[in-house]
Amino acid sequence: MKIGIIGAGRAGCSIGKYITVNSDLDTLTGFYNRSHQKAVEAADFCNTTAFDTLEELVSASNTLFITVNDSQIKNVWDCIDKNLLENKIICHFSGSISSDVFADAESYGAYVGSVHPVYAFSNRFDSYKNMNGIVFTIEGHPIFLDKISELFSYNGNRVCFINKNKKPLYHAAASMASNHLLGLLNMSVEILQECGFSKKEAYRFLKPLMLNNLNSAFDTDVESALTGPIERGDLNTVIHHLEVLDDHQKDIYKALGLEILDIAQRKNYNKADVQKYSQVKKELLK
Repeated sequence: MKIGIIGAGRAGCSIGKYITVNSDLDTLTGFYNRSHQKAVEAADFCNTTAFDTLEELVSASNTLFITVNDSQIKNVWDCIDKNLLENKIICHFSGSISSDVFADAESYGAYVGSVHPVYAFSNRFDSYKNMNGIVFTIEGHPIFLDKISELFSYNGNRVCFINKNKKPLYHAAASMASNHLLGLLNMSVEILQECGFSKKEAYRFLKPLMLNNLNSAFDTDVESALTGPIERGDLNTVIHHLEVLDDHQKDIYKALGLEILDIAQRKNYNKADVQKYSQVKKELLK
């Protein structure tokens, strides 16, 4: 495969470097970016070419990775000369958008699909270092699926297939696990700062608590890892929590609390627990 990347941001730069470092079967032809300087930076980093025009990159490549923001994917597709696409593989890297964005692709002889790395690209020049263990989710034309599966499986990654109609739901799950978790961490840090902790101290306080619990959940399951007042059916502690939180914090506590309650009921269901959990649920629904 001769891979050209359209978009030289965090995702494009990271994926380009990852392929360059890990694959001796595939070649990175280069980058095209609306800001040519970003393409130059990415190309220098990956020891490849920064193309001046989109047409030059498409002509030099048999595979196109579109790694721009979701809102720009269709615009890029509309700008590509379709006469250059016969027998080429084209994909984007959005988690929520399917390959349907490539309208009439088959009439141009192209094999299209979508790829989603289950990973947060936080830095253009460092994120590639931790990509070896991540999962890539793909959907699209059978020829696309074969080629992309081969590419990332060769690099040691697990590749999963997703129904294109399920991509928004799938992406919601991934976003909550990644981004919403950070929102919860931020809220907990702010509450600890109200208690007199410095921001640095708050992070130190929460790190072992969160990591140990997450590791336990991944090693076993969420039921086994769950502890705390809701799991115990400790109504008085839940009431005390709700009394001291502001309205915004209280809404989040209640929403997550109901989810925790479901886990607790699966874990500890017996007649003695039913009454305790019923009282906690009433408090969370107020």
